[in-house]
Amino acid sequence: MGWLTAALRNAGGARTTQTPGGIPVTCTLSPFVAGGITADPAGLRLRVEHARLQLLRGFEELLCLEGLRGVERLPHQIETVRKVLRHFRGRVLLADEVGLGKTIEACLLLREYLLRGLVKRVLILVPAPLVSQWREELSTKFGLEFAVPASPKPAFWSETDCVLSSLALAKSRKHFDAVTASPWDLVIVDEAHHCKNRATRNWQLVNALQRRHLFMLTATPVQNDLVELYNLLTLLEPGYLKTEGDFKKQYVRRGNPRDPRNRERLRGLLNEVMIRNTRSLVNIALPPRYAQTFTVTPGEEEARLYHLLDSYLRWRCADLLRAGDDGEAQSDGGEENSDGLFESGVSPKVVGPSERVGPLSRMQANMLLLAAGSHPAALVPMLERTAAEDPRAAPLCDLARGIGASAKERKLLDLLRQNQKDKTLVFANFRATLERLQRVLAEAGIAFRTFTGAESAAEKARAVEEFRTSVPVMLCSESGGEGHNLQFCNTLINFDLPWNPMRIEQRAGRVHRFGQTREVFIFNLCTAGSLEARILGLLHDKLRMFELVVGEIGSILGNLEGGEEFESLVLNMWLRARDSAALDGEFARLGEELLQAQDEYVQAKQLDDALFGDEFE
Repeated sequence: MGWLTAALRNAGGARTTQTPGGIPVTCTLSPFVAGGITADPAGLRLRVEHARLQLLRGFEELLCLEGLRGVERLPHQIETVRKVLRHFRGRVLLADEVGLGKTIEACLLLREYLLRGLVKRVLILVPAPLVSQWREELSTKFGLEFAVPASPKPAFWSETDCVLSSLALAKSRKHFDAVTASPWDLVIVDEAHHCKNRATRNWQLVNALQRRHLFMLTATPVQNDLVELYNLLTLLEPGYLKTEGDFKKQYVRRGNPRDPRNRERLRGLLNEVMIRNTRSLVNIALPPRYAQTFTVTPGEEEARLYHLLDSYLRWRCADLLRAGDDGEAQSDGGEENSDGLFESGVSPKVVGPSERVGPLSRMQANMLLLAAGSHPAALVPMLERTAAEDPRAAPLCDLARGIGASAKERKLLDLLRQNQKDKTLVFANFRATLERLQRVLAEAGIAFRTFTGAESAAEKARAVEEFRTSVPVMLCSESGGEGHNLQFCNTLINFDLPWNPMRIEQRAGRVHRFGQTREVFIFNLCTAGSLEARILGLLHDKLRMFELVVGEIGSILGNLEGGEEFESLVLNMWLRARDSAALDGEFARLGEELLQAQDEYVQAKQLDDALFGDEFE
């Protein structure tokens, strides 16, 4: 029984109170019973405080487990929380193997510390691509709201108690001093292996932070040599491993910095500051999953739209192409290139010299290319906005609006008709695409529910229950199913494709997760010649992504220069390539770099096994 329930079980009515960490909780109280107390405010406060003080004496009963949503209470995660509370004095390296839930463990610990009033000011530092994922999970699963700075003033860091920031923003010259000048009760660093080098700004930021408690998360505490481990643990417990020279003398074999000496003694030291759960130890095995990609051939009008859109975007992005991110990309594009853009009967509206418009931004180009990979319907609202400033885009908008059934939606209907006996989850990036698919499925007589971020919590719960009991198909936005158990479904269709491989993996994780008892089938739809087809060629054929353990793709991308910003890599390649053949060459080069990054990950795992092994715990 939780501290609040224990305190209030004999009172009557409803009460809204706050946990010791300041989290508001509303409870309906049981009726007055003989021998109890009346629900007078003074008596209520006394019983609450009495129950709280009783529980704070020990950590057997965890406060953080109450009020969770969509979190599987895995034994190894709960035991990790208890172990940190009892033995680690608020400083720990959480180094579970990928896919075992380090983020869940850290959030449970965070919630426990807040509920017990042990911390108030918290700073969470994560790689930029993971900010939105952390924010969503903190809010939907743990009921914790964190401020995410965009362009904060210096005072933000000292005036805001709960901050979730990208490591890149916090370490920037503009914010470094303000972040490190502010005192923090608890700092959490995700993907902490990015702080393995003392010479980097990442290490220097964490080292300079004023913090009482520190949680560091990484599945690969050692990637290249043992000194990286020394650097991480020096952040955690300065002086714990003495000087770097002492550490090397005791634990690093001369001539081979990857080979540990005195392994058992080193493991004993690591056990005092680090927790590592492995798959073999926690005995978690998921059923296999299988993926298949269907590359469809667009119809004549659809293919024409993609060709003209590509030409238009290259013309509008000419300045981006000349500058690029790295200054290397060059182009001969410009106003003179617009003459051949609208062949095949599509004519531009005449624009005078005074009405010329500037280039599209990277964000605009990125969104239009993503929408093109989704469905012509997703392009229409974007092209309408583009045409409002540049009438040359109006014919493209008319063309997209006039396209009927796309090749991908026809393939989707085929798959759904073949899979009528099983539940199927269908993901799409854009609201316009989901609205189009709603009409397509309704006309085909296929029952479905829709799950997006727009519904209330009650509507989402009702949609999931209908999907589980009576409806064969659920159409989902990018956040579809978050916080809900969907393991009763074992078939997933990616109608379109995020360019971020981590988001593709998150989609699969909606159904391929703890509690799934059947084989999982993933079908990817893409259009021939598209960016999505090339991305899938890399991830599916080169890396065999869908056969990797959950979390491994992130570790591989972490070894790729710029890999954490995979979407930006894709856009840069498109900007550099003048035609389809050049784009194929760009993707071939990236494919080789990905294979090298995968080799580095495999080598890091081998070093990790040599140092820790299954018997570490």
